[in-house]
Amino acid sequence: MQMADAGRQGTGLNVALIDFNNLDPRAGTRPTIQDSLELISSLVRKVFTPGKPTLPRNAIEVECRIYDGWVDRTGGYMEKYRIANSLLDTLQSLEDGVRIIPRLATSLACNPGAKLTGTYKNGGQKMVDQMLAQDAHFYSEQADYDRILVVANDDDYVPAMIAASMRWGKPIAWIRKRSNTPHDTHFNALSVELLNDPSWL
Repeated sequence: MQMADAGRQGTGLNVALIDFNNLDPRAGTRPTIQDSLELISSLVRKVFTPGKPTLPRNAIEVECRIYDGWVDRTGGYMEKYRIANSLLDTLQSLEDGVRIIPRLATSLACNPGAKLTGTYKNGGQKMVDQMLAQDAHFYSEQADYDRILVVANDDDYVPAMIAASMRWGKPIAWIRKRSNTPHDTHFNALSVELLNDPSWL
């Protein structure tokens, strides 16, 4: 599984947008959160690994924004955030020619100083899908970014992926757990590449 132009050594930036809750909705303990982070590492590296051996100084860097209900309605960080944040270093190593730069997303990419409170409320995540969708639009618009990866298994992202692709035409790889959905034909003539990986069960 690799993005169509993943081996290209361009000068543009790369970003991965990850719906963490989609990976394993039950993840909440340190071992299960660690498992989800390891899955992120595997999926991102498979997509962006260069087509040939690369020196460390020429490694492909991928900004990795990870979305979930990290912040309660009072602005405090959830325990899940604290655990995930303490484990982020496990994603940062250079492997297979790819260096991941991870961040737990608590704000929009277009306004990083404005932390959104209440992304966890009433027993579930709020605003998270919209955060990822809006960031997909933001990065699609930025000339500095060549490639975008979305890891999410939610049909709520279908309109955002269609709109971002039609407006900006930038390559977007979308990894989903499901192999087929009724909406797949909408992407046939767009710059969205639908991918699946057997490691995400």
